[in-house]
Amino acid sequence: MTLGRMQRQQIQELCTSYAPTFSATPGLTEWAYHSIDTGNAHPIRVQPYRVSPQAKTAIEREIQDMLQMGVIRPSESAWASPVVLVPKPDGEICFCVDYRKLNAVTRPDNYPMPRTDELLEKLGRAQFISTLDLTKGYWQVPLDESAKERSAFITHLGLYEFNVLPFGLQNAPATFQRLVDGLLAGLGEYAVAYFDDVAIFSDSWADHLEHLQKVLERIREAGLTVKAKKS
Repeated sequence: MTLGRMQRQQIQELCTSYAPTFSATPGLTEWAYHSIDTGNAHPIRVQPYRVSPQAKTAIEREIQDMLQMGVIRPSESAWASPVVLVPKPDGEICFCVDYRKLNAVTRPDNYPMPRTDELLEKLGRAQFISTLDLTKGYWQVPLDESAKERSAFITHLGLYEFNVLPFGLQNAPATFQRLVDGLLAGLGEYAVAYFDDVAIFSDSWADHLEHLQKVLERIREAGLTVKAKKS
């Protein structure tokens, strides 16, 4: 179904009224935080992996960007995990930390994940669907102080730790899913989430505008931001 001119205008006006929520910069919510329970495990320190000169340049660029955004900070932690660079299909490089040894001593969080078949069944009956992609979703969730120490990663430049939730931690999906489930609490008749993607579905256009506004209001209240290009 193609939206008419009036419908496109109404959507544009609604999104404009929530303009600060649509941002390429990740927000920082107070509705959740991530902790890392390692019990009585001693700190694990792994030396940095050997990388090429090109990889060093990529690491330096990523670290500089993350420092500027406040995503990471210099660290004096006894913990250290190595960095790995993973190529993306589009040719870009994904900066990742190899947390396998940390994850091995982390107590698991068994919060349930949504079933994709159930989500698709809900969406399949709708006449109108909008999707919202939270900007660098994990980075909008703060770490508690003990988790920051355990998130430390080591590079040829030194040791750093995350202020926000990084990818690769064992319980990161559970923490984030718990956040978005709380975000949409009471809105389940027309909104579902799968990690950092939120879908709003409705039977009529009038209902859809109302539903979309309610979800955007929740996102704003939570201090989260949405990536406009992927929504």
